[in-house]
Amino acid sequence: MSLTLHPVGGYWLVVVTAALLLGLLARVAPRHIDVPFGRLLALKGLRLVAILLLLFAMLRPTLQFTRSTPEEATLLVLADRSRSMQVEDSLDNRSRFDTVKLVLDESADDLRRLEDNWNVRAYTFADTLVSVDISDGKLGLPDEATGDQSALGAALQELLEREGDERLKGVFVLSDGAQRAVPPLDAAPQLVARQFAAEGIPLYTFYFGKPGRSDRSDLAIEDLLVSGTVFANAPARVGGQLRAEGYANRDIRVQLLWENIDSDGNNEMEVVDTTMQPVVTADSRTPLALSYMPTTPGEYKVTLRAESPEGELIGTNNEASTFVTVREGGIKVLYLYGASRIGGAAGQESAFVPRTIDESPDIIVSRKLFNYARPGEDLRRELQPGSYDVVVLANVDKDALNGESWKALADMVRSGTGLLMTGGYHSFGPGGFRTTSLSRVLPIEIGLAERQNFREPLREDVHVAGPLNMKPAGAVGAAHPIMQVAPSGDLEEAWETIPPLDGINLLPRNRLKPNAQIIAESADNARHPILIAGQTGNGRTLAFAGDSTWRWQMEGHGDEFRRFWRQMILWLAKKDASPTGQVWIDLASRRISRGGRLDIEVGATPGDDDDPNEPIDFQVTITRPNGEKQELATVAVDTGRRSGTFAATDQAGDYVAEVTATIDGSVLGTTKARFLVPTQDLELDRPGAEPSLLAGLAKLTEAAGGETLAPEELPALVRKLAQQEPEMKTEVIERRTYWDKWPFLLLFVGVVGLEWFLRKRWGLV
Repeated sequence: MSLTLHPVGGYWLVVVTAALLLGLLARVAPRHIDVPFGRLLALKGLRLVAILLLLFAMLRPTLQFTRSTPEEATLLVLADRSRSMQVEDSLDNRSRFDTVKLVLDESADDLRRLEDNWNVRAYTFADTLVSVDISDGKLGLPDEATGDQSALGAALQELLEREGDERLKGVFVLSDGAQRAVPPLDAAPQLVARQFAAEGIPLYTFYFGKPGRSDRSDLAIEDLLVSGTVFANAPARVGGQLRAEGYANRDIRVQLLWENIDSDGNNEMEVVDTTMQPVVTADSRTPLALSYMPTTPGEYKVTLRAESPEGELIGTNNEASTFVTVREGGIKVLYLYGASRIGGAAGQESAFVPRTIDESPDIIVSRKLFNYARPGEDLRRELQPGSYDVVVLANVDKDALNGESWKALADMVRSGTGLLMTGGYHSFGPGGFRTTSLSRVLPIEIGLAERQNFREPLREDVHVAGPLNMKPAGAVGAAHPIMQVAPSGDLEEAWETIPPLDGINLLPRNRLKPNAQIIAESADNARHPILIAGQTGNGRTLAFAGDSTWRWQMEGHGDEFRRFWRQMILWLAKKDASPTGQVWIDLASRRISRGGRLDIEVGATPGDDDDPNEPIDFQVTITRPNGEKQELATVAVDTGRRSGTFAATDQAGDYVAEVTATIDGSVLGTTKARFLVPTQDLELDRPGAEPSLLAGLAKLTEAAGGETLAPEELPALVRKLAQQEPEMKTEVIERRTYWDKWPFLLLFVGVVGLEWFLRKRWGLV
């Protein structure tokens, strides 16, 4: 017991108050009246008691009592029962789980003694936490380890929730240390271990098995890589990685399988490409690349498979699959570019633009450079109607091809091929195109005397020096799909911030053909035309006077650069029109791991006869591999678009997402898409032990006594704990105060009231 004081305002205030109050004792009775000594003594006594009570309250004394309460300690045993514990790489080549049972049996006598004074409880974990009976020091473990996951983090979390109210002396963790779990059981063990450390609970970890790869030989296909959208009559590249463990100096057959759907809707996987992959070392990872050119649009399953060698025990990881959508043929672009002078370089624009266009999965670019060492090439074999959707001429002089080739290109344009001529020293008039068949399909008339001959000084009268900012030309340009470089922002502001062009070809307004439109112009007072659109026969044409948009990419406007060039190609190929009456579904991925979450977006555009202001309703249904159908709730993203997240991916196999859109009660359309949850053996695909994880968990609780130990050290630790004092004492501190209780207040008021009553009765007031 101890006494502490907490004076109000400090001791000096109590002393001053005491001095003032004691001074009032002299003025108990009036000076003009004689008061009998007995009455005066009673009044002074009462006043002194009131003063002492007040000073007692100001000192605020507190009595503190401390006592210890004994509590029984609790020890927990947590054993791994996942299938990786079947691997026979532990003590004397026993399985890991058999070794767990062995060391626990050797500790049975000490565990029995421990149970006399301690609370000892045991659990096993895999994908769930299961309580285990303890009888006479022996744990009732199952005969075999059969769990499909090793959810160590989730098990520790649940253990803390179940036993957190007990006075835990420690937790034994017996495992191979590998966390192999899918959501929602993939809680990080390290985060949970920090909670144990905060509670002062040590983790004693024991690892079983050999780290790294198992002694079993195994092949696996990993990191499957293929674009989710490919195009008919264009090669689809499928990549991946072959992991080979235990196989050296041999060739492994790897096949690409493509789903074949017949007219009756039946499907089967067919081998479309094969490679023999050499494996040199017993532990290697080799990149794979196979390809196939689909011819029919649709949705197809694609599988990359490694042939399983004889004797391989794990075959579920020998193949990887996904789904791809094959669309009607991609846009084929022929990009022709030339040197600015004989022996000169092709220029920065021709280095950036083709690569940027080719990055789009639906655009296929073929390039050809002209250096004019052999002028007048004949490309008539390539320049045939239907060979390309778009042809780009970037600083190509008319001498690059012969007259018949230029005529063939003009015929392609009239039959539907898009044509783009960009600026340069040898484009338009300076390139001599007035005398070619191409002059009749370009959207501008070329002047009589604009030719720029090689090796002659640059003609400044056919070029406009920069810097020149580019902007949409009036309402027509602002509405044109090519100029929409900022679809979600301010278009005018976007064009103001885009870097200027170094210069442009002079394309006078008075030389536009009748059906030509100026889409973009310079932002200065001269308003020089920069981008002019036209139509010849069935083909669209563009005259772009600039040749330095590559600066947009280099100066932080890469998004605008990519959009501008992609939109020019799409417009020339007549792919700019928005489809109507179509329903679509977009999956964030076509292949997700078990337990993963898949974002799904659906949308539709009304038909020509539908009211565009009428809301569109969507019904999204997911069919799981077992045939069960599940409705997916979606939220509005934009007009005609909704999104949702599907999480019930616990089954391996093929899933089908189907959306039906209705407008005003009538069906607008239906579409579907498939995605895959691969068949994985989480426990045995990579069965190697991971003692470093267990060591890290023990280290996090090191301050509380946690440590990592070898399996054979477990009996000694149990014996050591059995010899320790089993009780844990909890100190309980009790504080008592009397100055702030109602009896004290009643006493103070009673003393003051009694003094006042006596003074009044005796006629002193």
